[in-house]
Amino acid sequence: MTIQWLGHACFAIRHRGYTIIIDPYNSDYTAGYPKLRLQADMVLVSHEHFGHNYREGVTLSGRPESDCPFTVTALTAPHEFKMGNWRGFTKIHILEADGFKLVHMGDLGTQLDGGQISRLFGADVCMICAGSATALPSQEAKRATDEIMAKVIIPMHYRDQNRGAHRLESVEEFIKYFDAPEFIHRYDTDVFTVSEDIEPQVAVLKYLGPAAWTDLAAPEKQPERRGLLGFLKRK
Repeated sequence: MTIQWLGHACFAIRHRGYTIIIDPYNSDYTAGYPKLRLQADMVLVSHEHFGHNYREGVTLSGRPESDCPFTVTALTAPHEFKMGNWRGFTKIHILEADGFKLVHMGDLGTQLDGGQISRLFGADVCMICAGSATALPSQEAKRATDEIMAKVIIPMHYRDQNRGAHRLESVEEFIKYFDAPEFIHRYDTDVFTVSEDIEPQVAVLKYLGPAAWTDLAAPEKQPERRGLLGFLKRK
């Protein structure tokens, strides 16, 4: 089982030959990131904002949902402190397979309630916004991961060099709230492998861009042929 960070809040999650893309972004509204042209078996969207709902960027394989090795469920939570009256609501996606629980928190904007904490408790991996601005402030996001006692925390949705909105904070503003420096693991890859022997950590993945996504790249659409042959092919 692997989790690959594709930038912003977008991830490719793979298990048993099945690929799920979560929160594909529209690069026209997500500064510094390239246009997504991906292929996968399923796409999940936390909410209908342009940085999270670019379904057009994902070509689906057509495999039936019964092939999916994950049990996928979702919780609904406010996007902001005004309880959804400003930015609306976001989905927290829970993916469970073979004893592992992965949680993608979407653009969570308020603290979790008791029922949500109970459902998310003990997550093996929690992907959570670390850039404040449009979601929980960094310190509150850290508190949310404490409440569910996530084993591995993968920060997302932050200002990364020239990528992401300028109003977003860097990942450093999030990880400074973790007391033990040895708890912070900085990777030279964009892929995290989920296994039984993983140690508790904040896993800061490195954005590598499309060159690292060759197996996810959707085939280029062929230009429509013109002339008599093109006409006959459309018949």
